[in-house]
Amino acid sequence: QRTGMTIDLGFAHMTTASGAVLSFIDVPGHTDFIRTMISGVSGVDVALLVVDAGEGWKPQTEEHLGILEVLGVKTGVVALTKCDRVDAATLVQRHDETVARLAASPIGWSGVVRTSAATGEGLDELVSALTDLTARAPHPDALGAPRLFVDRVFTIKGSGTVVTGTLDSAGLAVNDTLVVARTRREVRIRSLQTHGAGVALCPPGSRCAANLVGDGTADIVRGDALVRPGSWFTTDVFDARITTLARLRQPLTHRGSFTVHVGSHFQSATVRIIGADSIGAADNGRVRVRFRVPLPLRPADRFLLRDTGTNTTVGGGVVLDVDPVTRLSRADPDGTVHSIMAGRGFVTLHEAELLTGRRLEPVVAKWYANDDVVEAARAELMSRISSTSEIALAGLHDHERDLVAGLPGVVVDGDVARLGTGPSVGSHPLLDEIRSWGITGPASASLDRNVMRQLVQKGLVFEHDSVAFHVDTLNDQRGSLARLWADHPDGFLVSHLRETLGITRKHAVPLAECLDKVGLTRRVGDVRVPGRRW
Repeated sequence: QRTGMTIDLGFAHMTTASGAVLSFIDVPGHTDFIRTMISGVSGVDVALLVVDAGEGWKPQTEEHLGILEVLGVKTGVVALTKCDRVDAATLVQRHDETVARLAASPIGWSGVVRTSAATGEGLDELVSALTDLTARAPHPDALGAPRLFVDRVFTIKGSGTVVTGTLDSAGLAVNDTLVVARTRREVRIRSLQTHGAGVALCPPGSRCAANLVGDGTADIVRGDALVRPGSWFTTDVFDARITTLARLRQPLTHRGSFTVHVGSHFQSATVRIIGADSIGAADNGRVRVRFRVPLPLRPADRFLLRDTGTNTTVGGGVVLDVDPVTRLSRADPDGTVHSIMAGRGFVTLHEAELLTGRRLEPVVAKWYANDDVVEAARAELMSRISSTSEIALAGLHDHERDLVAGLPGVVVDGDVARLGTGPSVGSHPLLDEIRSWGITGPASASLDRNVMRQLVQKGLVFEHDSVAFHVDTLNDQRGSLARLWADHPDGFLVSHLRETLGITRKHAVPLAECLDKVGLTRRVGDVRVPGRRW
């Protein structure tokens, strides 16, 4: 049982009787150190909220709860501490007022555990609750791109610079080369530790200490982000959905002075409201946030906003678009791939994946674009070829050269694309073969790729994970989809689709993805809801 006041982050770990390792980040409770508190909680999976049985629920406890909620922490447990120092009546009162306050919290609290470090009361129960919650916490799975927000920096004589942080998205290995996002200077990992033990690889979600070498180590500070070169989109503006705290003193507007917090990083920012003039207390809205030092971000990242004038937390939420291209007056971000890609035309698949934070499939060759953009480009190319019989490839953009090769009735002959006389791909026997497979589509990797590319580009065939489906097969699922949404109004899982259609996961996952592509469904988290063509 420690005495004194926490003013900086503290770190500890323990191995439970079951062999599970729990990592703890101790953050300051005092309101004067709220920025440090935010730096500590930004990467946690499970919250351990501490309430002193003698003091009870305090204003800073209220603010900490609000911060945990808007940062998206899903589960937690409350430790009611120093229970040996109060009488039975006070203990019951503290317990009941804590339970009552948490009743409206969106965090899934597993309970309030009465503890005493002096007597050992409740400690086993607390460890058991934490072990259970961490075992059920989701594992990071993004684009295989690690990111480490630094929360400590120090120098060890003979070794050099050491940084620590909670690793997200993907693992880090010894000898990996990283970039300090703020300075764009490279560093190399000489050695790694997790919980004080040397390791060759730090898995995502773990506490990580990295001994770095290279010129880029000279001015690393808390809040810096380390990433693999070219693996993250670095930005100084994002559109986001924000939830304001209930104790907000005045509505959020563009007036005022703010700081934006992401991971262990914070800096000054300007805020503009999207689609409204203000956002009141305990409300939701959308904002565009601009700042000076670029950060490696992706949609779904969590952020926090504080008002520096009043020294209070405004709220927080989730990033929707890391590179908004639409003017504020016309912006309507919703975090979907279609929304993020709107107005961009054709971009490389790599850039599209960095912008959206999702695995995508190219629409042609190495390119990605929204369906309406692809169809408009195909139509325009077809019109040009039809009017002149042929066009020179040299006069086309790179993505147009890839598109024109798949246009029906068009032949690429040397340096030109011209109208051909061969049979239409729309009547190709391969199309009938794919239709005959139904919802257990064939393995497309074994089919003629040139013909398959044309069928996909014409919208006659859709494929995912090397499984192909005829467009008629997808449209024929309307009845099954209607039954699924009747049974699951908030959206159905892939497992529900698999059970309803009587197919294996091997075909259910690609089928669900292709239903998204054709617009009958739309993925929101882990569930499917009606799409734009429903």
